[in-house]
Amino acid sequence: MDLCSATRSLLFGMACGLFLQGNAQITWRRTYGGFGADHAHCVRQTSDGGYIITGTAGSFGNGASDIYVVRVDAQGAPIWSRTYGGPGVEQGIACRELADGFIIAGYTSLGANGSYDLRLVRTDPSGTPLWQKDYGTSGWDLCNAFELLPNGFILGGISYGPATPMGAPYVVRTDLNGDTLWTSCPPGALRAECAGLARTNDGGIVLVGSQDTPEGPADAFMTKLNADGGPVWTTVIGGDSTDYFSAVLERPDGGLVACGGTHSWNDNLQIYIVGVHPDGQLDWEERQGDVSDAAASDIRLDHVDGYVFTGYNTLNLGERDIILTTTYPNGGFRFGNNYGDGRPADGYSIEPTADGGYVVAGWSEDFGPGQRSMYVVKTDGQGQTASLTVQTYLDPLKVDGVDGEAGPAVFPQPATVGGTVTLRLSADGPCDLVLNDLQGRLVFSRSLLPQERAFVVPEIPEGLYVLSVRGRSGMLLSSPLVVQR
Repeated sequence: MDLCSATRSLLFGMACGLFLQGNAQITWRRTYGGFGADHAHCVRQTSDGGYIITGTAGSFGNGASDIYVVRVDAQGAPIWSRTYGGPGVEQGIACRELADGFIIAGYTSLGANGSYDLRLVRTDPSGTPLWQKDYGTSGWDLCNAFELLPNGFILGGISYGPATPMGAPYVVRTDLNGDTLWTSCPPGALRAECAGLARTNDGGIVLVGSQDTPEGPADAFMTKLNADGGPVWTTVIGGDSTDYFSAVLERPDGGLVACGGTHSWNDNLQIYIVGVHPDGQLDWEERQGDVSDAAASDIRLDHVDGYVFTGYNTLNLGERDIILTTTYPNGGFRFGNNYGDGRPADGYSIEPTADGGYVVAGWSEDFGPGQRSMYVVKTDGQGQTASLTVQTYLDPLKVDGVDGEAGPAVFPQPATVGGTVTLRLSADGPCDLVLNDLQGRLVFSRSLLPQERAFVVPEIPEGLYVLSVRGRSGMLLSSPLVVQR
């Protein structure tokens, strides 16, 4: 090789190195929160390359729990954090960036319409609230899903209102000012719930979730609504045991893909991914995981031609781990990774990032400073991070005192089977806890020791229950408790 050729080769190699260095994917693992129980329910990349993370704070705020939002830069370093809520129970479900701020979705136990209501909070770019609006009936109404529309917002969840005491899918469509345009809450003989939703290119809305059956186990369902909230079609999918959907998206060809979990084909809970045609007819279905419990909670289009989802599995030491899994167009496994290393963790939200990587968010019980922390992982295009070290951010947000007038409270709402429920009571000492179904039948009971103010939800069906706690001085708490999986 002559000198000119050698020089050209050297310069070409240096240029390639500089190009790769300039386009390297940023990766990190971080937790956010305080000394209590905090979790992330949604993460989205912002226009400046950073991220907006939304969830629930039990560590600080004004009540039993507050909506918790953390704004971070591309490296995951905090820019600002805020809580939104009053003396009751609030939970954050989603957040989206707007042209001049953010819109936050969640729900509150002190809704303007009575009891639990869905809630929207509109903020400026620094998170300062501009307006807040509640949506619901005089009964319990909970938000599970949210999406941004070109000219407004759509919220989905479940209503235990006067017309739907067993629970029915609840969808609210608003304009950009948060004013209600229409609601949809079709009553049924058995419980049904909207767990996820997506808008379609024809202006419609697709919602997914689960619905009880006369035989007992729930089936997964997918319902298409038109732009005015009218039903177009419903598809029920599942086997002979419990099946459910948690999230849905529209495919490039106009079809739909949903993810969730199934018990119908294995003793363990399996990841369930289903594709349907634009008219709702089943196209394909795929199940993943057969040696441990696993389920998917959020799914998006990946960087290639398939899908990427998050959720959890229990492969590592039997504890839940956050997962990131990519698939082929037919839902078949392509590659994946776990984040938790045998420590309890769960993934709720995922998004492909502009640099070809992914960001996933949920919670971890061991990596952060408290009982449970927001856990966010930014990966490269193969789901890997350059370091396995988890950086901890102890948020210095103010912890507001709750006076006696705030009254008893139950957190979280909804509760999950196998999860821990914390009670705020007005008296110390031993007490007795009783859980009844809506027909008054005893489902669960136990005694709580002095200063013991938490219990684990037993293996019971999803639905609405009545939780009562009685102490030496009489009834300390009587509250509905929503149980989900």
